[in-house]
Amino acid sequence: MALEAQQKRQFQQRLMQWYRHHGRDLPWRRTTDPYAILVSEVMLQQTQVERVLDFYQRFLGRFPTLAALASAPVDEVLAAWQGLGYYRRARNLHLAAQQIMERHHGVFPETFDDVAALPGVGRYTAGAVLCFAFGKRTPILDTNVQRVLERMFVRRPAVKPSAMHKRLWRLAEDVLPPGTDAWVLNQAMMDLGATVCTARTPRCTQCCLYAICHAAAALTTQLGLFPYAEPAETEMSMVAEADGPVYGGGTPPPDFSRRGEL
Repeated sequence: MALEAQQKRQFQQRLMQWYRHHGRDLPWRRTTDPYAILVSEVMLQQTQVERVLDFYQRFLGRFPTLAALASAPVDEVLAAWQGLGYYRRARNLHLAAQQIMERHHGVFPETFDDVAALPGVGRYTAGAVLCFAFGKRTPILDTNVQRVLERMFVRRPAVKPSAMHKRLWRLAEDVLPPGTDAWVLNQAMMDLGATVCTARTPRCTQCCLYAICHAAAALTTQLGLFPYAEPAETEMSMVAEADGPVYGGGTPPPDFSRRGEL
């Protein structure tokens, strides 16, 4: 399904503005180190953000680099992972570090195929690492992003789950703006899905997309929510100063020109 230019622009503007004020400030968003970002993404598989925060810092303190993780005995890696569960993730992360050291001479790969070929890395994780570490315009589709896109844009779901999944991946790519804004929008979609557009109790009337969301009216009626009055403007203005957007909530995007220093 092709999105209209105005529909896409409103989605991008509203969501990025919301993120600047209400997004989450997370430590793995303050680095462009692909190894650290891979660690965070693997930990976040099937584990809540709040639980990952402490483990992420401790794990990187014990294994600060790819080389440190690759050379460590697997028993030490599993011991450092203790408490997070799903230990296969730790084993795959250890194997991924070894694969990068052996096949890529210790340099983290920057192509989708190479990243996706790492043990335990699928399409979502590969896209997340490429976007968040290298600033590439790559789509991501976790359960939170999927929920936001489906409620926002999908009027007639595909009969087959596989066809629906393909449609959502196309949407995830279509909505992305160019440049650093792709980083912001991907983070914003995840945060909105995790904190506002939740699965069981969405806070539709507090959502920045309420006025333009396809599912909002139905969800508001079903949940007995009281809709608020929408401002008269057809598009929200961007929150900005003379030199760029102001961030008071979500982590600002990194300067990818200084990648390696952060």
